Amino acid sequence: MVWPVGSATVDAWALDSRGGRFILASMIYVCAGMYRSGSTWLYNAVRLILEDAGAPDLAAGWAGEKDRLITRRNVVIKIHAFDEDLAARQIIALTSHRDLRDVAASLARKFKTGFSIATLRETVESHERWSRIAVFDLHYEDLLADKMRELQKVAAALRLPPAVLERLPYESILARIEGEKFTETRSTSGRFDSVNLLHEGHITDGRHGSWEGTLPAGDVNAIEKEFRPWLVAKGYLA
Repeated sequence: MVWPVGSATVDAWALDSRGGRFILASMIYVCAGMYRSGSTWLYNAVRLILEDAGAPDLAAGWAGEKDRLITRRNVVIKIHAFDEDLAARQIIALTSHRDLRDVAASLARKFKTGFSIATLRETVESHERWSRIAVFDLHYEDLLADKMRELQKVAAALRLPPAVLERLPYESILARIEGEKFTETRSTSGRFDSVNLLHEGHITDGRHGSWEGTLPAGDVNAIEKEFRPWLVAKGYLA
């Protein structure tokens, strides 16, 4: 689906000389969220928005398939670690973040790997580097408060023409995101859905503050000690 947009100035759209309409030309969309921060929701929001916007030759998937995906005209890639090769390309990057105590608690509940301060260091560093070039940073707590508002923010960040934004079926897109489930027949060797990238039992406890009752006091103290400036800057600590 494409719509006329008059004389709108756009970044990733090209004028179709046959119909005098703007169509999405070519772009790599990178969803580079912190671990367990709503990054899969963000990925599916971008994927479904572009699908409804009529992005030609659209492909989407996990960063492990990057080499295959970037051969397509329009690509959505989900990633956590900073990737210099991707960052050097023509991209629209979006990030997400969450209280690091909740990140640690969610990792522990989902993957049963135990607490790792090194993992938090890695995700903070990657988020910081992606944030320097990102057009949008999803606050996990804002997503909990109002998913429709955040969906519309994501759409606006994709630099779509105003007429496209106005005609997107937001209610339908949000319902599709909320309806996404892990499907066994689409499971990869990594045990996640190859289309929506959801793991089996993906959401363990999505509440803000779920770290209370999950993380031992020693782990909480270690996080607050090392990452206090970050936690304060993001509003998680006073």
